[in-house]
Amino acid sequence: MGSELNLNENKVLKEYLNGKSSLVLSSEFGVSKTTILKILKKHNVTRKRDRCDSLNITESDDYYVVERVCPTCKKIILTKSKDKVIACRNHFNKLKENRECKKCSLESQIGKGNPFYGKTHTKKTKNKISESRKGKGVGENNAMANLEHREKSRLAIIKKWQSGEMERARQIMSNKMKETRKLGKIKSVVRSKKEKEIVLEIKKIGYDVKHSLKIDTKICDIYIPKLNLIIEYNGDYWHCNPKKYKSDYFHQVKQKTAQELWDYDKDKIDLIIKNGYNLEVVWESQLKENPKLIKQIIKKYDTRE
Repeated sequence: MGSELNLNENKVLKEYLNGKSSLVLSSEFGVSKTTILKILKKHNVTRKRDRCDSLNITESDDYYVVERVCPTCKKIILTKSKDKVIACRNHFNKLKENRECKKCSLESQIGKGNPFYGKTHTKKTKNKISESRKGKGVGENNAMANLEHREKSRLAIIKKWQSGEMERARQIMSNKMKETRKLGKIKSVVRSKKEKEIVLEIKKIGYDVKHSLKIDTKICDIYIPKLNLIIEYNGDYWHCNPKKYKSDYFHQVKQKTAQELWDYDKDKIDLIIKNGYNLEVVWESQLKENPKLIKQIIKKYDTRE
């Protein structure tokens, strides 16, 4: 009886709300479990075993679902479990931790919000991570080794890309690529077989020639410094020759219409001219019809005496 009179009710409540059960508390404070329950009832504290009754728990696809509101964006978040008690427990734990929805949580961890911001792994940790990953996700253990998985992933990305859902990602990638080109960090350029043949032909004529020249964010095909001349070689298919393709033709590989490709090429041409270069655009079909076209172009700009 003396123990009950000296019982610190606030301490009991604090310990209970911090996770200790009424049975554990009765043992620690040296009182009966009934006494602990009376204190909880006196202060209107809902017992953990009874708190699920206060929730609107619904069932969906063999899951018990509880709704709560994200403290940041105020959107509804669902807590799900196949066990009703676990769904209830997880719900209250997330409320206690003031847990955000996944989107808000990820956004809050960008930059200085990232717990690992400004930190680096030690060499020991790096080796440990490396060892733990050996043999995992390689060969047949890689999900993408399965043709069905690769095809499913490919189609999903194409669908998102065409729907515009990935427009922000595309814009970020585009801007990043432009910035990288401006800084001169891109060293390799895809060169067609025909371009290499044109470069070789120009060298045989007696001119120094550069196979690619960077102007701002654009990479030009062929540059002859002495003539201040840029030659752009356009494959009929890859650039959708206007003589062969209509403006609404959709290029399956580049995922653009012919008009979009033409607009891109025009921007490149305008940039070259704006920077004071001479320019000749040579189409694949033109060169096939006139094998001497490159020599004729060189002669046109040849200023030698």
